[in-house]
Amino acid sequence: MEIDYQVQTYSGVDGLIVPVFEGEKEKIENLAWFRRNLAWLADMSFWREFKCKKSKALASFAPGSSLCKIIILVGLGEKSKFDSDAWYSACAESFKQAKQYECSTVGVPFPIIYSLFEENPHWYLREMLFTGVSALYEYKELKTIDAEYEDNGVRQQIVLLDQEPDGAVADVLAYIKSVKNGLYHARDLITRPSNEITPTTFAEEARKVADTYGMRWNLISLEQAKEMGMGAFVAVAQGSQNGGCISILEYCPVGCEGERPLVLVGKGITFDTGGISLKPAQNMEQMKHDMAGAAAVLGAMEVIGILKPPRRVVGIMPCAENMPDGKAYRPGDVVKTLSGKTVEVISTDAEGRLILCDAITYGIKNYNPAVLVDIATLTGACIIALGDRVAGVMGNDDELVSKLCDLGAKVGEKMWPLPLWDFFFEDMKSDIADFKNVGNRKAGTIVGGMFLKQFVEDSVKWAHIDIAGPAWADKPWFQMPKGATGFGIRTFVEMVKSWNLKPDGAN
Repeated sequence: MEIDYQVQTYSGVDGLIVPVFEGEKEKIENLAWFRRNLAWLADMSFWREFKCKKSKALASFAPGSSLCKIIILVGLGEKSKFDSDAWYSACAESFKQAKQYECSTVGVPFPIIYSLFEENPHWYLREMLFTGVSALYEYKELKTIDAEYEDNGVRQQIVLLDQEPDGAVADVLAYIKSVKNGLYHARDLITRPSNEITPTTFAEEARKVADTYGMRWNLISLEQAKEMGMGAFVAVAQGSQNGGCISILEYCPVGCEGERPLVLVGKGITFDTGGISLKPAQNMEQMKHDMAGAAAVLGAMEVIGILKPPRRVVGIMPCAENMPDGKAYRPGDVVKTLSGKTVEVISTDAEGRLILCDAITYGIKNYNPAVLVDIATLTGACIIALGDRVAGVMGNDDELVSKLCDLGAKVGEKMWPLPLWDFFFEDMKSDIADFKNVGNRKAGTIVGGMFLKQFVEDSVKWAHIDIAGPAWADKPWFQMPKGATGFGIRTFVEMVKSWNLKPDGAN
């Protein structure tokens, strides 16, 4: 799908979206843009009878002389009860209607959006366009039956303006185009089956991003990881014939060479059987998306490569398959991590934290980060606690955790803070090693975060985001389509764009 805009001299669009609050039709009718372009609508019975209830949409054919073929009315409900979720839902329903009516181009009338949201119209414009990009995503690469069908999907969203777009609108369009690239790439990787996306092929995708956007790319092979002392990562990776590896991308614009970077670490288990602690067969096919954290980091790095913010950013993506091979690690094994700390393996199905801990240690030792954030589909317990639309976030710095929650809310990626109090470590104590890789069944998400906390020095600001729920949608919700969501990409982009680094690199 392409994003474009036209000035007032456009030739028309297939579908035109008209959002309206309850009780505010007259306000819309009085707009000069409406009177000039949609005066006929005020006389139509479907406009007069439309109740403008939240997320309700009505599509109808327009007169032949109109600027559009289909007019799509979408309700926003009562203004006093309106929030960002209502906007995402309304926008998603609008584009759903556009797709059902086979609109190849969709008009988004900025003058109407401006009148509805005078305080921050460009945010609403941006999120409307993003919802179109997001909600209409489909993965069709592997379909062969009826593959030569006519593509009736939306190909363009056209912002209708009274004048040439100002700088803010141009920034919105540039942002949406860049996010689309990283988002679609990440979703494709998460969706593709594990016989196609292995640690090696994921690394190749990372290399392509580096080559395209002028980033430094480094690859740590399984043998190199052994030599470096990454015992936790190696333990997980050694059970598969598809050798594990760690991809590292570094974005370093001119003038930022001495800056302490923002380091992003993403879990990349390209398939998770649970290892010797084998998972149940039911729904195991979904474990192909256990690399959604790594995909989010890669997608974010791609967007950063396009937007070119003045910040040094490092993305670390440890990738492995967790398989029950004869060489696989076992419950009861003790592994020595890159940090030197030892871990008693209680469950081989708690493998994500093992590959992350060595990647986190590597990131701290080699990059001296100003901030380090890891993201992972880490625990099913997070879904039990927060549902499948909300990520859990925890860390050693309350300000960082709060900032991530705020940035996530700004782009529709909901996160909720969880505590990392010291007593949560008690259930992880081991008789033969420094600690276990799991506790008992209590507070499973927090224990996962507490495990990772053991590998972070107090001087490093760190946060852990558990996306076990929102990484994959069993059905569409808000601006997300069914399937891979790419959750985390936009929060990371906002983090990089908004982070204030002092000249010495300290925060």
